[in-house]
Amino acid sequence: MKTADFLLGLSGVLLAGAIFLQSPALAGISSMVMAYYSAVRLAFRGEGKVVLKLPERATELEWAEIPVEVESKFGVPGKAIVRIRNPDLEAEDASIDLEPEERAKTHLRIKPLKKGTLDPSVEAFLTDKSGLFMRELMIEGVKPLTVLPSPKKVAEARRLRKEPNAFAELLHALGIGSESIDFEELREFMPGDDIKKIDWKATSRILKPVVKVFKRETLADVYVLVNVDESFRREIRNVKTDYLALILAQLIAYFARHGHRVGIVAYNDGEVYRVIRSVHEPKMALSELKLEPKPGRPQLRPSPLREDILIRRILRIKARTPLSGIEKAVNTVPESSYVVILDDIGLHPWAILSAASMLEEKGSKIAILYPNPVRFIPRESVRPENLESLYLAYKERKELLRKIRGRITVVEVSPKDLLPRVVNAL
Repeated sequence: MKTADFLLGLSGVLLAGAIFLQSPALAGISSMVMAYYSAVRLAFRGEGKVVLKLPERATELEWAEIPVEVESKFGVPGKAIVRIRNPDLEAEDASIDLEPEERAKTHLRIKPLKKGTLDPSVEAFLTDKSGLFMRELMIEGVKPLTVLPSPKKVAEARRLRKEPNAFAELLHALGIGSESIDFEELREFMPGDDIKKIDWKATSRILKPVVKVFKRETLADVYVLVNVDESFRREIRNVKTDYLALILAQLIAYFARHGHRVGIVAYNDGEVYRVIRSVHEPKMALSELKLEPKPGRPQLRPSPLREDILIRRILRIKARTPLSGIEKAVNTVPESSYVVILDDIGLHPWAILSAASMLEEKGSKIAILYPNPVRFIPRESVRPENLESLYLAYKERKELLRKIRGRITVVEVSPKDLLPRVVNAL
């Protein structure tokens, strides 16, 4: 301790002065300082421990109190101090005065500054009353702390975050419209249109955004691959299936309006369910696909990206083919087509990557519309006891999405990603 070092230095200076000046008084003072130092040092013996009761989880940016029990087996009174050294945890030091052989309780206040799993990095020590000496205390009960995202922070992010237009992102990924050459007509601006094609003169006249439409040199076919398996349609309430039917109708109406021939291939885990080569009426296509909800809890936690060899063999034996349903669906798609896959990447990520590779070999442009089932969970079904499991599932799906986006374009969609103008026209 700095105080102890100061006393030792002071005693040494006094002793040197006493010898140099031949002063008994200085020698006596030096002896008294050394005697005091030695007495405190000899009395400061013993050990102690600190027991923390960390909660199972905490919430980001919210204060939490941790019960702390301190036991002193020292022979002198002292002061115990408990600190948190993790920079991701804002903490108020806990301190308590202890008598010899005393056990006392206090609390430590912490506020996590980030979500995830954090190591508290606790340190505890005891000093004597004079502050001369310090000794570390044994710590029990330290474990990693799971921090959940703050509801206030999530709500603020939702309020400030500009929702992306999933349909415009999809068109950009496919590159549709890049082959335009000759002017054809003017029409009202629609979601997904390129703002560079806005005719500002016409817009100023009618006070509505107007874009230039060009004739295309070639119009490639657009194929929508839809997963109709029960595992994909399983949900607690009829929200996701209705949404899928709506966004499928939007895709058909949009591409057909712009002169593309639209085809639909429906598949399940092992087979191709239905192939429709040319679709002009969304309602007719939806009636043939029969996208009906399947009551039950959807698969929230994603499957591993690397396929399990045993599971793959079982699926092959069951289907009597080495290909999955989505891979068979890819075989029905003509070369050099635009392909939109409407599927949950968490159900069979390895099969989706395999299908994407097959499409790339055909010269097709690919984009995946991915409805995250975690975002479709009804709010009333979210309870404190299942909040942690939902967060872990969402975190795992985000990590899987990051990995797959390194290979192909994936557009994550939610119920807010709709095309009001197309819906009104249906």
